[in-house]
Amino acid sequence: MKLKYKVIFLLAMFAQTGHSQILVGPVIGGNYSFTSFDNKSLSNAYNVGGVFGYHIGGHLSFKVRKRFFLHTSLIYSTKGRTLDSDEFEDFKYKAQYNFVELPIAYTVDFKSKLGNSREFKYFLGLGPNISYWLSGKGTLTDSYLLENNINELPFKFAFKERSEQPPKEEMLVERPNRLQFGLNFVGGIVFEPAPRQRVMLTLRYELGHTFMAKSDGELESSYFRDPLQSRNQGFRVSLAYLYDLKTEERNRGRSTIDRRNPK
Repeated sequence: MKLKYKVIFLLAMFAQTGHSQILVGPVIGGNYSFTSFDNKSLSNAYNVGGVFGYHIGGHLSFKVRKRFFLHTSLIYSTKGRTLDSDEFEDFKYKAQYNFVELPIAYTVDFKSKLGNSREFKYFLGLGPNISYWLSGKGTLTDSYLLENNINELPFKFAFKERSEQPPKEEMLVERPNRLQFGLNFVGGIVFEPAPRQRVMLTLRYELGHTFMAKSDGELESSYFRDPLQSRNQGFRVSLAYLYDLKTEERNRGRSTIDRRNPK
């Protein structure tokens, strides 16, 4: 589906929520991320490992209709990966990426109860994930650096064209895909500790669609080229505390007549 049709579809879903329950609040959590290659030669050359990170931001939930919700968050998140190789014992690579993200999920609620305990809800759903790559950093160890008495080289990602003498501590990315798209598969549990309040625990699996870059990252201090034709993937656990902003239902049934001054 083309991007413009995806946007129209999302706007249509938001439009349906104009007279529905709206919940808003902070969200925080942890994630475990890694990347995947389409190129088999890269998959054979590198062993890809995951990196733990975190995310924090704000969350909105819209009740579209009975049992159906549209969830979205605006968050700052950290992701990453590690690389090593069976062919080169001295090679170790770790990268951390910083993103601003907008995960969206359309979910359906189900009710359940554990024994005689209080009733709770759980939900399942899916939706798109929109990410913007802000920055990144990492460390590299390889045989070339060790020969030059450098045990570990720290660096930062730089999104720019090559200059005549690029800094040795920059991983140069000339053709980055800073705006990236993916897909969320979502499940979670909802508790309602008080009227108009929700505590929501969410588990997501994020499947990236966009390559991180169209070309390799280049580090001047080493012969290593970072294979950025790869997609972010990973698991995310989030905890959100939400409050109902809807006022129509609270005022429903209340008389608007001033009984102290009847006409």
